[in-house]
Parts: sequence; C-alpha cells; structure tokens
Amino acid sequence: MIRSMTGYGQGSVEVRGVRFQAEARSVNHRFLDLRLRLPGSFQSLEKEVREAVRGRLHRGRVELGVTVIRPEDENDVRLNDALLSTLLEAARTLREDHGVQGDLDVATVLRVPGILREPGDRAEPDAEDRAGILKAMIEALEALLEDRLREGANLAEEILSRLSGMSRLVGELDVHADRVPGEALVKLTSRIDKMTAGLVIDEARLAQEAALLADRSDVTEELVRLRSHLGQAARLLSEPDGEPVGKRLDFLMQEIHRETNTINSKSSDLEISTRALALKTEGDKVREQIQNLE
Repeated sequence: MIRSMTGYGQGSVEVRGVRFQAEARSVNHRFLDLRLRLPGSFQSLEKEVREAVRGRLHRGRVELGVTVIRPEDENDVRLNDALLSTLLEAARTLREDHGVQGDLDVATVLRVPGILREPGDRAEPDAEDRAGILKAMIEALEALLEDRLREGANLAEEILSRLSGMSRLVGELDVHADRVPGEALVKLTSRIDKMTAGLVIDEARLAQEAALLADRSDVTEELVRLRSHLGQAARLLSEPDGEPVGKRLDFLMQEIHRETNTINSKSSDLEISTRALALKTEGDKVREQIQNLE
C-alpha cells in the first residue's frame, strides 16, 4: 500500500478504573526516527514498543507518548523518594570519598530525570498495567497507520495524474524531435547559401555536416529513458508491492530531471525547449509530493 509519512492516531484502554491514553503522530523524515515518551515506571516497555513501531512503519519522525490517568491522583505530582535518597547518597560519597566539592540545590535536583513522579505513575506496574499501556499504544499506532494510508492514497492519485500529464508531454516531444534532422539540414543549407553566395558546394560534405548537427541535437535516447522512468513510477504507485516507494520514486524523479535537462541543452528548437521546461516544472511538483511518501 502507498503510505504518507504524515498522520495522527489515538488509543485508549481502561484497566481497573485506570485509563491509558496514547497518542502517535508522524511527519516526514528520511529514516525512521522514533521519539518515545513513557511514564517512568513503564520504561522497561521501551523495547517492545520500538519493535511494534518498526513492524508497522519504515520512515518518518514518529512521536509516541502515553499518559496514565488514575482518578484518585489526576493532579498528584509526587517526589520520587527512592531516587532522591540514591542521589543524596551519591553526592555524599563524592564529597567524602573522592573529595569532590559542592552541594546539591533544589534546582539541580529537580532537573534529574524521574525525580518527580507524574500523575498516574507507579513504581511497580503489574502485568495488567503493562498489557493495558501496550494495547493503548498499539491502538494509537494502528490508527496512525490508517491515517497514513488514507493520505498516501490521496497523494498517489495526485502524483499519477501528474505523471500522466508528463507522459503526454514526452509524446509531444517525440513528435517534434522527429522533424529535428530535416530542419537541421534546411537551416544548415540556408546558412551556407548565404555565406557562399552561389559557390559550388560539395553535397556530400554538406550531408555529412547536417548528419553531425542532427546527431548532436538528437534526443531519441533521452525520450526512450524518460518513457521508461515514467512507466516505472506509475507502476510503483498503481501496483504497489507492499514495500515503501518513497525512496525508489525519488530516484526515478532524479533520473527524469537529468534526462529533461539533457534534452533542453541538446535542442535549440523552441517547441522542444518549451515542452522540456514544462516537463521539468511538473517533475519538480511530483518530487515535492513524493517527499511525503514512506
């Protein structure tokens, strides 16, 4: 399936009156970059959550967080006494055993991660708590995935429409490119006639020069490659193989951009240059859209 890298999802599970509320959101990124936010007592679940994300998503910056809401302490922010005792003991050891000078102040202590227990945080979550928080996060991930699929379908439709327009431009380029050799001979003959003022011209040499000029301006190979790249891009979008398509499409669009630039530089024909410029403009728009695809 074609998936966008932007989306949002929520998940909520209640266990014994405790609600686990998860949120997942994602934006564009070259790789999979997970920003995970878990309550302190649930940090041991990080590995399982990361595996769940990697099993569903391949690219994008993903922010996944969960809030534990317990009715009895929704506004309760408490000091982590066990962590504070450990911190004070470490400070004492540094002073007495290692001669490190200095005292802990309130501001420093409050900056220590986990020193404050957030509402709903518990030192020892049991199996039901762990199962609840995992279920909520997976629900949020699944909702995020559905959102990315919906957005991906819309992007694919838009890109396919633009690729179709680019294919039409390539067909028009093909028609104009067919008359380039004949026009090159006419222009060369006319120019030589003006310069030589009726002198006898070696027809064989003239034909040779015309052939060289036509060869330098021939864009047949570039047009063949353009049609091939456009066809591959359309197939990736209309016949997805289940793998992410963003990077593959970006590579194809880079190749299309290169071939278009070559056509524009090789031809002095106004009609060809105009269509090559239009093709490049459409290609830039497609590349911009592709940056949103996984």
